[in-house]
Amino acid sequence: MWACTRLLSMAVLCGLVTPAAQADPVADFYKGKEIRLIIGQPPGGGYDTFARLFARHLGRLMPGNPIVIPQNMPGAAGMAMTNSLVAIQPRDGTVIGAASGQIGTAALFGAPGARYDARELGWIGSLNSEVGLVVARKDVPVKRFADLLDHELIVGASFATDSNVIYPTTMNAVLGTKFKIIPGYGGTSNVAIAIERGEVQGTASWHVSSIMTAKPDWIAPGGFLTVLLQLALKRHPAVPDVPTVIEVAKTDEQRAVLELIFAQQDMGRPVYGPPGIPPERLAALRAAFDAFVADAEVRAEVEKMRLEMHNPMPGKEIKAMIDRLYAMPPEVIQKAATVSRPAQ
Repeated sequence: MWACTRLLSMAVLCGLVTPAAQADPVADFYKGKEIRLIIGQPPGGGYDTFARLFARHLGRLMPGNPIVIPQNMPGAAGMAMTNSLVAIQPRDGTVIGAASGQIGTAALFGAPGARYDARELGWIGSLNSEVGLVVARKDVPVKRFADLLDHELIVGASFATDSNVIYPTTMNAVLGTKFKIIPGYGGTSNVAIAIERGEVQGTASWHVSSIMTAKPDWIAPGGFLTVLLQLALKRHPAVPDVPTVIEVAKTDEQRAVLELIFAQQDMGRPVYGPPGIPPERLAALRAAFDAFVADAEVRAEVEKMRLEMHNPMPGKEIKAMIDRLYAMPPEVIQKAATVSRPAQ
């Protein structure tokens, strides 16, 4: 050890290695600092739980080991927080945000209040890719997706702005399905009760992560429900033989419209910073995210909390996806925005 130290000191003196080359500017910047992780949803929900899990481990995985402080700024499904990141918060890598995947396409679709360009955000990664399922009771005549083109399926839903209203509305408009939507149940737990009682025949967006926590036996072989479709870009291993909404599209335009709408499922729980974070600090945040999703301690905590960390997406992949979506033809973007717009 003494010999190595002496050789390094001699190299510095001889100009072969400079003191600056030995330093880590990112670690030096973050040492003794705080990172604020602003959560765009209220306390206590799934997004808050995931974000706080990330906050608990981020500091030890970052150069300089900063203290990470989570705080909530709910409003407009995360858009209020994102607008704050862009307009008010420092852009030095000490403030980042966490919200839902719809942040990636809200401004593209012309959502009121989305005052940012998703291509300019500093995408760090997505903690989970959400996969919604279209499910029906076993005692109804709809047994596979193709049956939805010929038979009405009465589906329970929450509110007009929720995915279990927007997604079946979208599929009716784009694919010609025959969902009859009954909103007003106020949440998936109430929808599940309505399905069990026979008030409705199913629902058209129930996340795998929620089902596996609340009613895993319902979608198991011989269970109470038939899984008709996966609302995501990629299949979930829990239901590997069920097609995705992209796979049942008939035309290139349908596939493009559906990709625009359901891409938010793949980037389901994203973490991101404002535009202009210095590249080396954004790279460090992305590396810490990649370490987080592979970390044994994190995985053990995820299992203990009965969470699902399915197909987490690196920041560079989110950025590439958003660039691709923004580059689609304007008429396709407009159609996607129109068919997925919540009813007034």
